[in-house]
Amino acid sequence: MKRTENDQVREEIILAAEVVFERYGYIRVSMQDISDECKKGRSTIYHYFKNKEEVLDALCEKLFLNCLAESEATISKRRSFSANIESFNITKLKNLRHFAAKYKLAIDDLRLDLAGFILKMRAFAEREVALVRQIIEWGVENKDISQFTTEEIDFLSVTLNSAFKSFEQEVIVFGKFPQTDSQVAWLAQMIHKGLS
Repeated sequence: MKRTENDQVREEIILAAEVVFERYGYIRVSMQDISDECKKGRSTIYHYFKNKEEVLDALCEKLFLNCLAESEATISKRRSFSANIESFNITKLKNLRHFAAKYKLAIDDLRLDLAGFILKMRAFAEREVALVRQIIEWGVENKDISQFTTEEIDFLSVTLNSAFKSFEQEVIVFGKFPQTDSQVAWLAQMIHKGLS
């Protein structure tokens, strides 16, 4: 499917916003800064986005969908339940840490509205839950973990995703647990044992 010119202009705006949010943070950035960076008039920017928050949301969506795609690429039906949970979450955390470092100024600004920041982090929970559900279903199918009803799998998917999302928030928002790979591996093995 051929990208339309509108899609291309929108993407150029998001790429420009990525540069200015990294450089100046969120609070100091104006639509004019984004306009200057992408070398388009402000009216063009406003045609695609009502305000800088919408631009930030579009950037967050792009970054997070890429993060999820990379995390999803690490899971496989052939791998164990704990290996999938571990690689999925370690890859996601690695990407989130990279974003937190790259966009430190913007994240520091967003931390001033903690509830809004957490909502942005949770915006893609449905997609994450679906991937966790897939990992659980593969584990059941491969007899790597116990059999569960559909309702139990639904509950477990949401619960595991929420637990790891809370852990991500501790790492990204509050800067705790700087070395997490071994802790995620340990947690994945513990969950695996509990579900076997």
